[in-house]
Amino acid sequence: MKNVEIFESDNGLAAVNFIKNGNKPDVILMDISMPVMNGIDAAKQIKIMAPDIKVIMLTSFSEEKQVMESFSAGANAYCLKNIKPQELVNVINSVLAGAMWIDPAIAQYILQLFQSDTVKNVLKEQNNNDFDLTAREKDILKLVASGKSNKEIADELVLSIHTVKNHLKNILQKLCVEDRTQAAILAIKENLV
Repeated sequence: MKNVEIFESDNGLAAVNFIKNGNKPDVILMDISMPVMNGIDAAKQIKIMAPDIKVIMLTSFSEEKQVMESFSAGANAYCLKNIKPQELVNVINSVLAGAMWIDPAIAQYILQLFQSDTVKNVLKEQNNNDFDLTAREKDILKLVASGKSNKEIADELVLSIHTVKNHLKNILQKLCVEDRTQAAILAIKENLV
């Protein structure tokens, strides 16, 4: 079992300084509303210094602006504070395994945003509608778009996690996106799922 160390700070600047001092936690639970430096600004700086650190926003804010700013800052997950403890543990484990996670209470907003005409126009400008996905890749992409983790996808499709990761790597390359969230958004926009 891995040695677990916990650091707690009262403000975003203290969290940034913790990373500046050479500390490299696997995951950070970050609130948005903190004194001195808010969690969004802290997440931006932390991700610049250490992009491999996973940042989970754990906050009471569900407004659209904070959600979008958090993901723009590099957050890997966005959880509301009313999340059940075991579900939070599952989110942490999923994020550590490479997944991104959006609280179901705000997922509908994200979908509506990416169904807007603005995003449709951006995607049309890319002029790349022939993604050449295999049937299995489409199955996996559909499950990614529904918010499933690699383990959940592996269990549902009776595949190894390694196989799911390989398919996901191919999907990201074919869609010309950087992560599974972008893949899910593009899949929904292009009616691939």
